[in-house]
Amino acid sequence: MSARSVFRSRTVVRGAAVWAAVVVWAAPAMAQSLWTVRSGSLVSDVKARAAGDLVTILIDETTTAEKSAGTDLKRDSAFASTLVPPHFEKPDWLKKILVNMDTSGTGKSNYTGDGKTSRTDKATATITTRVTRVLDNGNLVLEGRRLVKVNEETQTLVISGIVRPYDVNPDNTVASSRIADGEVRIEGQGTVSDRQKPGLFQRFFDFLGLF
Repeated sequence: MSARSVFRSRTVVRGAAVWAAVVVWAAPAMAQSLWTVRSGSLVSDVKARAAGDLVTILIDETTTAEKSAGTDLKRDSAFASTLVPPHFEKPDWLKKILVNMDTSGTGKSNYTGDGKTSRTDKATATITTRVTRVLDNGNLVLEGRRLVKVNEETQTLVISGIVRPYDVNPDNTVASSRIADGEVRIEGQGTVSDRQKPGLFQRFFDFLGLF
């Protein structure tokens, strides 16, 4: 919006007073904004939207797998053979030999097998990650790492994935179930973890398949 100012001046020319009006047009004033584009809306919550922002992931993962298989095989077989001698008068010793050459037999095989496996994994944790990149469609790439060391036992939690900005809560938290291409790794290193591994000789015999 522009403003107009009118100034009047009185000039005396050879004894005559001349009044002149000068109109000055002022350009519209531009105020400096206190908010930047990165600040977001004045009426919305401050949510992660750019690289470097922090997002807390609530990890609550439960995986259950079950598989079963059954096999039942059965086979029966029988055979018989009879030698038919030529028709002529045979001595007794030859008759005995020909009779003993008659053969017969039966065979049978059975196999029954059952197998079943089941596994349940559960992981619960809370970790704050950093937005490392913003994709062209606005989705956020998250990566985070947490290291906890207690009594010479080190546990490392690593998580990464992609999340939509709409799935991020107003307090900048997001459930792990809303993360695409999510990867969660929990690695342990220390005395307790080493005791859970078989010894060198046990691994050697396991490799040979002797036990």
